[in-house]
Amino acid sequence: MADTTVILALAYGVGQQINYPLKRQVEHLANKGYPVYTQHDLGVILELKLGVSLLMAHQPGDHISSLAIIEQFAQAAKVNGWKAVKLVAASQHIWRCARDLKEVLPEIYIDKIPVETAYLPDIQPWVTSPSRWWTRELIIRLLPWPLYRRLCD
Repeated sequence: MADTTVILALAYGVGQQINYPLKRQVEHLANKGYPVYTQHDLGVILELKLGVSLLMAHQPGDHISSLAIIEQFAQAAKVNGWKAVKLVAASQHIWRCARDLKEVLPEIYIDKIPVETAYLPDIQPWVTSPSRWWTRELIIRLLPWPLYRRLCD
């Protein structure tokens, strides 16, 4: 299954410090030979061994939604024949990432790898405190899928 398994890593906020625990987990898994698919905010801080494949989602501006990354990943998964994903995301973010991935690419096997991350100063205010995160997250989780998908465009 190793040839058909990939790491999908989603950043939590934008800064290097807030994403450091995710960086460490991705590097640990990538050392086992898995290719990595991620976004710019996390991809630029990764230090991968020579030969490890790194693919980054296209990010047209300063921000890209998790769903947009997952939709881009789904296309790459079909092209590359990936059948399983090691989904690496912040503990508080992984549930939504897995849900979105199952909606967009229902046939893929998901191995969730939650990473403990701190709430730290960041340009994305919703990652700076539990109350800000969960206020936003609970609203997002309650949205019907079609409306959520439209809002993420």
